[in-house]
Amino acid sequence: MSSPDVTVVIPVFNGAAWVADAIRSVQAQRIACEIIVVDDGSTDETPSVLGSFSDEIVVVRQLNRGLSAARNAGILRATAELLLFLDADDLQPPGYLEAFIGAASAAPQAEVFHCAYRAIDLVDGHDLYSEDTPKPLDADPVHELFAMGSPHIGALCLRRSAIDRVGLFDETLRLQEDWDYWLRLALSGARFRAVDAPPFIIRRRPTSLSRTAGSSLAFTGLAVAERHFAAHLPCPLCPDSRRLEQWRQAALLTSAVLIAARLPVSGRPARWAGMGLTVLRAPRLAPAAYRRLRGRRRRRRQP
Repeated sequence: MSSPDVTVVIPVFNGAAWVADAIRSVQAQRIACEIIVVDDGSTDETPSVLGSFSDEIVVVRQLNRGLSAARNAGILRATAELLLFLDADDLQPPGYLEAFIGAASAAPQAEVFHCAYRAIDLVDGHDLYSEDTPKPLDADPVHELFAMGSPHIGALCLRRSAIDRVGLFDETLRLQEDWDYWLRLALSGARFRAVDAPPFIIRRRPTSLSRTAGSSLAFTGLAVAERHFAAHLPCPLCPDSRRLEQWRQAALLTSAVLIAARLPVSGRPARWAGMGLTVLRAPRLAPAAYRRLRGRRRRRRQP
């Protein structure tokens, strides 16, 4: 039996309420593919839900080790030339895989394929936000990713050659592991190709990690940005330090707001106390705090 053209890796942890929808969205594609679901130590009814699909899917079970480890387990089990990721609460729209296979066939030199995406509320289905066209990554993915951050991991399709060169997801990262992976692909010299595919569907829950991570999301993003920016040799196209400054300001402000909300004071005293305590927690943010304070003072002096 020949290997499938596409493998879809679906990591899941306690996703019994929605993982079946994700699997069915792949099965509804016009392209036959390998579906690998990695159960990352679920304690709810997820194993029973996966069992109902019998031999239609490949199920990998492991102790809970996090999203990166679950994706890695799927990568190691995959057999296809092309690989896509699908979080257990998201969906692939009709015609999705067909568009990527067509793009890969038309551009054999490209290794990373990406498309547009839209986010909806999982509870009532209303639109939250959308990227109606693929991000402009193809000409210069390194600097574009530094400047704009990470597209959604579900809007990514990889050739096996890129995975073999770049390796697996960083299992030490519980957040921003997707942006780290996009940057590693770009810095490896992989050629990117935008695909005119139906927008990938992100379904956001009130408990989605992106909604509950708080300052950890910004702090981890800053660490990823600093690591890759430091490893990238400066060149005329580098966006200097503006993107790093944005991440530093984001980490500073999100942490300061969360700390201020727990203080027995409110208003400006709480905000400045929150910022000061944030700098004590992360001294490397002191220059960002100073620049923010100086900017506020300048604005007050303007007529």
